Amino acid sequence: MLLDVSRALRNPGEAVPFTHHEHIPPQEISGETVTFDDPVVMEGHCTMSGDDLTLDGTLTATAHSRCCNCLGPAQVDIKVPFHEVFTRLDRPQEDTEADPDRWVFLGSKAELSHLALTLAVLELPIRILCKPDCEGYKQMAPGYTNPQKSNPFSVLQNLQLKNDQDDQEV
Repeated sequence: MLLDVSRALRNPGEAVPFTHHEHIPPQEISGETVTFDDPVVMEGHCTMSGDDLTLDGTLTATAHSRCCNCLGPAQVDIKVPFHEVFTRLDRPQEDTEADPDRWVFLGSKAELSHLALTLAVLELPIRILCKPDCEGYKQMAPGYTNPQKSNPFSVLQNLQLKNDQDDQEV
């Protein structure tokens, strides 16, 4: 979606508040599909100075994936502040690929979908967990014994054998 910045263009130097809703399609990250609730919300203010449009605000989103420990459903709430500068281009044929890290806009509208995607994905944790203390991975580790379940051989620890019983054949 496009953010209308015409008010900031008409009033250079004035901080113009904005609220922008964006859709982020499902993303494949480290072999897992991550989806985002609609809409992803960007709120803040924009200021025009010369050919530069400065956006200051906060992106708020909720991401869903599988827990990397137990593979159950997991949710991550994202709230990330941002400060970005967009440069106004007069013509669409200007070389925008010369600097891929440069944000640009044409006319009185700024495209924020790539910015929203970048902010949301970079804010995701490396390991998405269903809860902070999820121990699902331990159940798959070799030698794991669940402390809540009793070991069927634990009864043998209570068995008192006499010396002559140790050597007997059964």
